[in-house]
Amino acid sequence: MPELSSDQSPDSGRRGLVTRVLERFPEASRRPLLCESVYNVGNGAYYSLNLLVPVVLETILNGTVLHLAVFWSVAHGSSVLSPLVGFAARFVPMKLLVVVPNIVTVTCLLGVTFNPTAFDNATWFTIVMAAAFVVRVFPRTGEMNMYRVLYPTTHRGAAVGILKAIMAVSALLITAAGYLWFNYQESLYWVLFLGVAALLLAGSLFYGAIPVRPDDSMAVTGSGSSLVAFARGLKVFFTDRRFLLYQIGFSFAGTANHMVFWMVPNLCTKYLGLGDEGTRFISALMPALLVTFSAPFWGRYLDRVNPMIGRATFNVLQGIAFVLFAVGGLTGMVWLVVIAALLHGVSAGGSAVNWLTGSLHFAGRDRVSLYNAIHVGLTGLRGFLGPLVGVVLYESGALGYGDLTVTGFSLGPHTFWVASGLSFLGAVTMFWQGVTDTGPRDEHAETKST
Repeated sequence: MPELSSDQSPDSGRRGLVTRVLERFPEASRRPLLCESVYNVGNGAYYSLNLLVPVVLETILNGTVLHLAVFWSVAHGSSVLSPLVGFAARFVPMKLLVVVPNIVTVTCLLGVTFNPTAFDNATWFTIVMAAAFVVRVFPRTGEMNMYRVLYPTTHRGAAVGILKAIMAVSALLITAAGYLWFNYQESLYWVLFLGVAALLLAGSLFYGAIPVRPDDSMAVTGSGSSLVAFARGLKVFFTDRRFLLYQIGFSFAGTANHMVFWMVPNLCTKYLGLGDEGTRFISALMPALLVTFSAPFWGRYLDRVNPMIGRATFNVLQGIAFVLFAVGGLTGMVWLVVIAALLHGVSAGGSAVNWLTGSLHFAGRDRVSLYNAIHVGLTGLRGFLGPLVGVVLYESGALGYGDLTVTGFSLGPHTFWVASGLSFLGAVTMFWQGVTDTGPRDEHAETKST
């Protein structure tokens, strides 16, 4: 890969822009930033599958609500496995924990092109994609750990901001491409997944080219007993009263979102009678557009308020959206569901920023990683249980496989009332915490239990 000299003049076009951006960073961070920028093109392409997999199951493969729920539960519940990354880092360099699992993920994506089993296509697709998202636990966590090695604290925020922006734009473009491709040639839906696999593979190879000094490699390698670390994490969680209350409040709306968001494609087809194109627009394209373009606005808003007030705001918007989803689904009013999707997409843009930064309000410099690990683990727990609870409330008849079956409550769109109630409860809880909050913990101070 050619090196860029610091005195290279920004001539014209993209090369000049890239040079100017790189010159803002120390010499040692420029090559990592360039490689990781390419990596985040593939990373964003893969992230778009969060929205595209459910619409493929619902509109192309004739999947059931259980397929949707199982995929969402495994994909978003896989975060509970994030502590395994720290354990694996004792034996494998952290950079390889990003590259190798991504290559395994690419192999899983190739599996959507054929079905060698006796399972129906929807079940095989669900298994393959769920496996891919489980494997991706390692890269997701490894990337965050590598940030502190690749970029100094003075430039880390700027670097991560650039990388997340590239990832968001890539995710939006792939989602839009998927929407258009599925409408044009849905029988060849797997072509899009091959494209995502190619982008992720290329990006992973660039990530592998990031130079990491031996001393830095040791800095991201785990040490100590995992059981001791787990016990210490539990002690911190239960003794830091503010952080404990924050996570409890966070869990209400978070659980609500995981309970019902994945069922929007089925709501569109089953209760609104929408065609495939309309279902894809509401379930995939609208959220991608709104999350991407609302996030910068919400980022500025969160700079002016504490995380609890911000979360309360997003919870109110989410609660209203779920009310409209319920009413729209029960009455067949498509325009209400469109407004609901708009409000939910806007709230999700803010929630994404809040999710990334909220825990930093409570953690001292010595416990940032620990607080983030607790936050990610609890998110995974909600992500795993929420869809399973949601599908039992939403669907009728026997749900499960073999002896592992339960009977659904047949609530249908009424399930969104439950989710709206949890969202409003989360808003009240967060607002109370926000107005009584004593302010952020000094990032240069050690954490003390409160």
